Amino acid sequence: MSKIQDRKVQVLKFIVEEYLKTGEIMGSKNLLKKYDLQVSSATVRNDMAALEDMGLIFQPYNSAGRLPTNRGLRVFVDYLMETMPAVFLEAEQNLSDKLEKNRIDDVLYGLVARLTKITGEITFACIPSLGTSYYLGLSNYLERHHGALGEEMFQVIKCLENKYQFIDLLEWLDISTRVSAFIGEESVIPELESSTMIVKKIEVNGYTGYLGILGSTMMDYAFNITALRQVL
Repeated sequence: MSKIQDRKVQVLKFIVEEYLKTGEIMGSKNLLKKYDLQVSSATVRNDMAALEDMGLIFQPYNSAGRLPTNRGLRVFVDYLMETMPAVFLEAEQNLSDKLEKNRIDDVLYGLVARLTKITGEITFACIPSLGTSYYLGLSNYLERHHGALGEEMFQVIKCLENKYQFIDLLEWLDISTRVSAFIGEESVIPELESSTMIVKKIEVNGYTGYLGILGSTMMDYAFNITALRQVL
């Protein structure tokens, strides 16, 4: 278990012990006066807030102190019996999952930003299993085609903004790890029948996803296919 989680265990232990000894609530300042945690009062308050989110302690009335819940007492007993309380392991895993998803979001955004910069087209990336999707390049596309593609552009935007329908479409299509192209009605859904989508399957931190370009049927195919192949 990490040092941060280990400190939370200690904070819970001290709060429970004070409650069992005196029945009194324990605030961060009093806790630091009695125990050497070697951190600031703000850090202890953050730890107490995290313990409260886990349902292990609660604020009985409008004060800075906390008391243990029955669940907190159970975790304390498990600690005494040398069993690592699962709630801390779950909290650590939830944090790890959140950080992992943030990293994936950063990767996807970086990919579409780079691909849009290279091609000037609408580009997209998604991880279906996470429901994560990004797209960029609408302003570039509108600037180039605003005089001729009003209705077509509306349909493209409508498609991209219906995130789950778009992800379902990508999963339904036969997309390879190289580059697949769907021209006009080949893309299946009506909103894209006047557009071309070139797309490939990607792997990001162990998750399968898609990276692609969506544009006019008159796009520069050779350049865009090369860019898509080389960006990742």
